[in-house]
Amino acid sequence: MEFCVQLSSDYPDKAYGGDRVYRDMLDQAQLTDRLGFDAVSITEHHLVNCLMMPAPLTFAVKIAAHTQQIKILTSVVVLPLHDMRTYAGEVVVADIFTEGRLLLGVGRGNFPYEMESLGIPMNETRERFDESLAVLRALLDDEEVSWDGKYYKFGPITVMPRPMNPGGPQMMMAAVNP
Repeated sequence: MEFCVQLSSDYPDKAYGGDRVYRDMLDQAQLTDRLGFDAVSITEHHLVNCLMMPAPLTFAVKIAAHTQQIKILTSVVVLPLHDMRTYAGEVVVADIFTEGRLLLGVGRGNFPYEMESLGIPMNETRERFDESLAVLRALLDDEEVSWDGKYYKFGPITVMPRPMNPGGPQMMMAAVNP
C-alpha cells in the first residue's frame, strides 16, 4: 500500500519563524522517508499564512537532498501563476536535482484572494490552466514548440535542459469538478 504525507506549512504565528516552519517540514519529510512512506506532498501558496509555500520546486530539491527514497509531490503547483516558457525548464531542473523522484501535481488555484492579488481573475483560472497545461506538456514533450493561443503566443523555442524522460516527470492534476 502506498501512503503520502502532506507536509503542513501553516504559519499562524509569525513569532514562530518561517525558517522553523520549513525545518519542521524537512524533519517530517526525513521521518516519512525513514518510515518507508511512498511520498510527501507540498502545496504552492503565495501571500497567505495558510500553507505558506511560494517555491515548491525549490523545496522539493531540498527534500531530495536530505532523503533517500520518497517521492516528492507538488500538490499542487498553480499553473496560471507561472509562465510555462520558463517554468518548464524549472520543472526539468527540479526533476534532475530530485533524481527523478519529482511528481508534478498541477492545478488552477483555489483562493480568489491569492489569485487576484497576483493579477489573475478567479473566473479566468480554468481557461488559463487549460492552456498552461497544454503549453507545459508540449514544451516537455517536443523539442521545438510554437504557440498561438489566447494567453500564450510565441515562435519556436526549445526548453533546455531537455527532460530526463520523454514528457518530463510524472504529472497529476487536481480536480474538484468532473
